Formats: sequence, structure tokens, C-alpha cells
Amino acid sequence: MKFAVSAFPQILTALKVTVYLSVIAVLIGTILAVLIVIIREKKIIVLNQIAAFLVSFIRGTPVIVQMYVVYYGLPQLLLILKSNGFDVNPNGLSALAIAITAYALNAMANLSESIKSAYHSVDYRQYEAAVSVGMTPFRAMIRIVIPQLIANLIPNYANFFIDLTKDTSLVYNIGIIEIMAKANIISSIGFKYLETYLDALIIYVVICWVFARIFRFSEVIVRKKVFQN
Repeated sequence: MKFAVSAFPQILTALKVTVYLSVIAVLIGTILAVLIVIIREKKIIVLNQIAAFLVSFIRGTPVIVQMYVVYYGLPQLLLILKSNGFDVNPNGLSALAIAITAYALNAMANLSESIKSAYHSVDYRQYEAAVSVGMTPFRAMIRIVIPQLIANLIPNYANFFIDLTKDTSLVYNIGIIEIMAKANIISSIGFKYLETYLDALIIYVVICWVFARIFRFSEVIVRKKVFQN
């Protein structure tokens, strides 16, 4: 027990890496997911097929496989670009940048489906009614559709974010020192595996609980605003 108490602050120092990776990957993934939804909803020729394939491929493979593909494949892609005259540095990629890329692509695929589902859950007749009384399509989308879409999206968004935060425990496989990696290092030094993994478990539980409460509070606020309007 003493070892667990003494190791806890050391493992906690890796918290910022886990949170940073989760937040940045999901933010980038959200932007890409919105673009994917627009492409698929507008049925843009060629891009629609490519987007559908990417979403299906990423959703059908484990995140650790995706991480390894990006880890080994992205430098190779940069080498090809460099050989074709592009000013890129294939050796300048950090493990963190690769992890963010992999997790952002995973977020893009999964969140695009959640956003699409939330969009279709909004009664389209409200949009048509707003346009019919003189509101511009853009304003109707901003004032009527998007607020309801966000309110419907938050639960699935929260679930995905929490799942991705837990999945960041895999990035120690490419040399990133986050919570799980720190626990592994300390446990291998002191040979106290149960104690350090319990520390990591507590930290993950607290992180996920905090983010769950934040998302729940956000959902209440958004739904209240939508209902009042």
C-alpha cells in the first residue's frame, strides 16, 4: 500500500499527456467528421465514395492497428512526397503527432456517424417551415437545426470521448509516456504491478467521471436553451 501511495503522484504527472492527446485528437476529429458528413449528405461525386470507404474501414479495425499503420505508414508517405519534390521532413514526426493523427482519424470516422445520426434525428419540417416564412436556409440551419443536432449529439459524443480517453492507454506501444506507460515503468522498477495498476485505474476512473459530468452539464444547458427557444 505504501508503494501505491508513493507511486501515485509520479503516475499522475502523465495525466496531462493523456488529456492533451484525447482533447486535441477529438477536436481535430470533430472538424474532419463535419466535413465527412457534409460530403456524404451532399453526395459529392467521388468524394462521397472515398469518405464512405474511409469511415467503414476505420470503424471496422481496432484503434491499435490504425495507430501502427499511421506510425509506420505516415513516414513512408512523407518519403514518397519528398522524392516527388515536396518540402517535407519524414524524420521530423514525433510519436505524439503520429498518435494524434491516428486517434483523430478514428474520431473522424466514429463521430461522423454520430453527427449524421443526430442530424437526421431533427425534424426536417421545422427547417422547411422556417424557410417558408422567410428565414434564409443558412439562418434556419444555424438557429433551428444545429442547436437540436448538438443537443442530440452530446450523449454519443461524450461516450466516444470517454472511450477514446481510455484507448490512449495504447500509445505507450509507440513510446509515449502517458498514464499506462508511467505505471508500467514504475511497476517494472519496484516489481509492484498490482499497486501501480490500481493507481492508474483510479486516475482513469476520476478522469472519465469528470469528463462525464462536464458533458452532462453541457447537455443540460444546451437542451434548456433549445427548449426555451
